[in-house]
Formats: sequence, C-alpha cells, structure tokens
Amino acid sequence: MKIKKLYKYDNGKQVWRILPTANNKVVIEERDIKTKEVFFSCLEITSGNKLFSEFQFEEKNWIGIETIYNDLIYFHKYGKPDMPMHKGIFAFDLFTKSIIWQNDNYVYSFIYADKVYCYQQRFESRVFFALDCLTGNVVDDFGSDAAQLHQPRAKANEDFEKQNYLFPDYFKRSENVTEEYQRYLQQVLIENVIKGEINYLMFENILMFNYHEVSKTNTLNNIFTTVDLAKNKILLKETLDKNLVNLMPESFFVKDNFLFLIVDKTKLFVYLIME
Repeated sequence: MKIKKLYKYDNGKQVWRILPTANNKVVIEERDIKTKEVFFSCLEITSGNKLFSEFQFEEKNWIGIETIYNDLIYFHKYGKPDMPMHKGIFAFDLFTKSIIWQNDNYVYSFIYADKVYCYQQRFESRVFFALDCLTGNVVDDFGSDAAQLHQPRAKANEDFEKQNYLFPDYFKRSENVTEEYQRYLQQVLIENVIKGEINYLMFENILMFNYHEVSKTNTLNNIFTTVDLAKNKILLKETLDKNLVNLMPESFFVKDNFLFLIVDKTKLFVYLIME
C-alpha cells in the first residue's frame, strides 16, 4: 500500500476541529489564540479546493459546531461566554453560506433520520423534542419522557459507527505481546526515550502511531510514523510538533481512506491511502 500527500492547509490559526462530511468535504474550525475568535473553512476533501475560507458569524467568539448532516452544519452558541453549556441551534447551508433556520430555545442532543433531537431546559426538568432538520419545525414532542429518545439515539450511534472513522488508541508496555503491531510498538518503546504513551491505529496492514520523544533539551517532539507491516517498510514519518512542554496526543485520525494530520497545531496535512 502507498500513502500519497494530497495537500496542506494552513491559515496560520490553531486548528481546533476537523470534521469530514459524508459528501466528500471537510470542515475545519480554527481559533485565533490571541483574540479567541473562531473561523470556519470548508474544503473538497480530495483536492483541497476551498468552498469557503475563514468564514465568521456576527458572533465571533462563543460559537461552535454540533454536527454536520447532509451538507448542513448545526451550530450552537454558549449560555454564557465563560461557561461550556451549549445554547440554541442554527442550521447553516455549506453551499449558500447562509443560516436556513435558527432557534435559541433548544439545546442539541443528536440527529437521526432527518430529525434533530433536542431539549428545552425548564426550571427543574427538561422537555424533549424532535425538529425537522431542514426547517427547524417541531415534528415530535416527547414531553419529559427521555426514554423515548433511547432507540433513535442508539440508531444514530450505529450510523456513526458505519462512517468509517478510525481514531487512535493507547498502547502500553505489556508482557503479553501476540500481534505483529504490538511487537513493532514494543520495539519503538525500547529504542526511543518517550514521555507518555504511544497512540496507534491499524488500517488494514498499515500501522500508524505517534509518540512524544524527549529531546536533549528535555522538551518533547511529537513524532508520527506509518509502517507497512507486511513489507516492514516505513511509508511516512513526520515531526508533528517540536519543543513541546505538554503532550499533544490527538494529532491524527483516518476517515475512509484519508489520513488527517495536524502539524504545528496550525496546519492540516491530508493524505490518501491507496493500493
């Protein structure tokens, strides 16, 4: 197998979230660490061509993404600027770059089968609803019976599991090494001075992992490596960040056959994994 670099995205701001869509796009949330302003960009996943770049709303700070569904981004605001509780839902069309509906009275929970499941926070309880994903109109009123949301929530989780995301797991030293990838990672631990744990995932016979190497100055370098285990061949090796004081473990993931790497906190590298 091969790994081909498709493009690099860099707007000079800190990459906060990367959200590939089901329709071959990727939405990037970035934040200016000085002004705390948030920016949103959308790329074609294979070419890197920009549908829009550094887009901002009237509210430039206290806003975030809940999910992306059928080329609609569902955003939230915050109850208070210094509090993490979400408030309100508004649906944003990727193509027209416009808000198609907004409601400040609901809090997002999940989305399934064209319905946005949400709730209203009352004084001592919550009241649950389902909204039409395109209009925001109420299509189901569940009252305070949260149990009615259990089945659609389970179905929504099943749908997510089918979207071919692969996120890294932690690898720890172990005496019970049986798999080839375990032996490889054990050797990495033996040969390198590492702080923290190795993050890894397997894509078919490809092992991907990153670790924090302790430098001569006692800072950390975040090293990412991809290995074809069948050929015992390194396909890709990148230094994701240098001279770190703290660990930065969440630096890569795979969606379908695309590899996403965050480099220097501000850059996104996108690779294609192919035969």
